[in-house]
Amino acid sequence: MIEMPVVESGFLGEWVDRLRTAAGPPVVGILLRGSYARAAATPYSDVDLDVIVTGSSYETYPAYLAETGVGRLVHLSIAMTDAASWAAHVAAPADWAFGLPVRSPMRVLWAASEWRERLDRTEINQPPARPELEALVAGLGKVAGAFAAGDDLGGRFAASDLARRCPSVLRLANPSVTVASRREALEAALGLPAAPPGYREAMLTCLGLAGGSPSDVYAAARRLVSGTVATVRPYAHELAESVGPDLGAALVDGRLDRYLSQLRPHRFT
Repeated sequence: MIEMPVVESGFLGEWVDRLRTAAGPPVVGILLRGSYARAAATPYSDVDLDVIVTGSSYETYPAYLAETGVGRLVHLSIAMTDAASWAAHVAAPADWAFGLPVRSPMRVLWAASEWRERLDRTEINQPPARPELEALVAGLGKVAGAFAAGDDLGGRFAASDLARRCPSVLRLANPSVTVASRREALEAALGLPAAPPGYREAMLTCLGLAGGSPSDVYAAARRLVSGTVATVRPYAHELAESVGPDLGAALVDGRLDRYLSQLRPHRFT
């Protein structure tokens, strides 16, 4: 763990003062997020700050390489947004969480007196993404189309995108799990107990975290989608609420399985 005095011995206080008085809309809150807020920082960690300002439609992301006072530089990553945009962002699913809900620690470093009550929290809770079954089905089509055209790089890229959507659908068949970081999200996504056979290995292959030929990647993507469809078939009614009644019905009446069987590039048959 990095020595916390780097953060506690005036470093953050100096940056709070600097950001509060910087040119631009008035600042009403400064929050510490990320690995420092989780007490999981390493010597290589960024310092992540959310800076909330008054007014409307303001968004900027300045970054700094700052001296810590102990002979090291640290990267400050700052998200400066208006209050409404910040509230909307933390109320939406996290784009890095594989569709899983997020509970991540935060720390209020400073808040204007009239904002203290609104910002008085120690964690951010973001909801899960809706089940992305339609995107999963479309994703397999993109994988098949790229590989059929000999675009192996495009096929791998599409397979990675597809794999990131699988957990949002499988979540319906699994116990609820919340995550606080990208690493936790990856492990939780790979470790879902109700999943197709060979799920973890297929996910790693599609995500590009394990080796594999183009045919291996296509086969892994196909296993992920067909296996996920089979796993969540009992939840067709619930899925229909987000993907529409026709795709929900197709999950049960066999049309979806028929469609998936068509997505097979000739080079792999």
